Amino acid sequence: MNLNQAAATVYCPPKAPAPWRLEDLLPDVPLRYFSFARRALASGLRAAKVSRGDKVLVPEFVCRDLLSSIAAVGAEPVFYPVNRALAPATDPKDWPKARAIIAVNFFGFPADLSPFQRYKELTGALIVEDNAHGLFSRDERGALLGARADLGIFSLRKTLALPNGAALAATGKGGDWGLEPQSPFAKAGLRSLVKSSARTIAGLAGAKAALGALNGLRRLRQLKSGSRLPPGDPASEKFLPGPELPCAQLAQPLRLSSPSLETARRRALYELVGKEISALGLQPVFPHLPPAVVPQGFPFRLDERRHDEAFTRLARLGFEPMSWPDLPSAVASTAPEHYRGIYLVYFLW
Repeated sequence: MNLNQAAATVYCPPKAPAPWRLEDLLPDVPLRYFSFARRALASGLRAAKVSRGDKVLVPEFVCRDLLSSIAAVGAEPVFYPVNRALAPATDPKDWPKARAIIAVNFFGFPADLSPFQRYKELTGALIVEDNAHGLFSRDERGALLGARADLGIFSLRKTLALPNGAALAATGKGGDWGLEPQSPFAKAGLRSLVKSSARTIAGLAGAKAALGALNGLRRLRQLKSGSRLPPGDPASEKFLPGPELPCAQLAQPLRLSSPSLETARRRALYELVGKEISALGLQPVFPHLPPAVVPQGFPFRLDERRHDEAFTRLARLGFEPMSWPDLPSAVASTAPEHYRGIYLVYFLW
């Protein structure tokens, strides 16, 4: 099965999927919707009474813009290192003391939470499970990622073709987190309509046509700003992104895709891209795809000498890899080699 065949059968199913909401996956769990996961995280930290003078422990290998959530509550980020498998590289007893610690399910693959649970036993810290990458993923025991710690963060926009969308789940047992009231939802606009139609366009026109349209938009950005992709911005470590209100689509059940359909689509695409990565002799970040993982995309390590060859081959499937992450300023200058050269084949379309 090539990507255009997948688009015909998966991007555009013969009838609209049954409506669903995140509450269907997390029954009896208090939820709040936001425009971005960074806003969800900031709200969760406030609910847990994390404030000025407190420290929040985060992995060194993370997008710098996550730090804006910590800045929003006046707390200070401190870091723990990760190894080549993206698991904690040091013993929890050696980590700096912090009020909260963030565990990340990188690319939708489950983090082993046992080191974080041990850290909580040692310090009493709150565990936040950052599941921005793995909306429908589960671990080997069948537990939904994002529902295995005290607070869970979801970024629906990174899995579904939404203009924005994220959620905060108070998943800890017996805790009255005092979540902030649900903010109003934005009114539907042209941008929402266009982005929500992206998957339909991709399915009808084909993946290569969708990539061509995307590249056209990127060329316009390059003419305007000098960069095909949004450049890294140190200010993103300090300021939360706009818009503030979650998109109108989240006010009602979603019909963009069903969890089962999205699971099948992403796993099929992972297998397809994996064959190309293997043929190129490149190394995936994770050696295999566990049965219950629904990947954000296909992360792999790219030798820059193979850059043009890899991009050309993946473009034939309708994909353009992107470098990940834009490391925090405090980490970037001294980052070990295994934090660099990671690219992601993104599966949104």
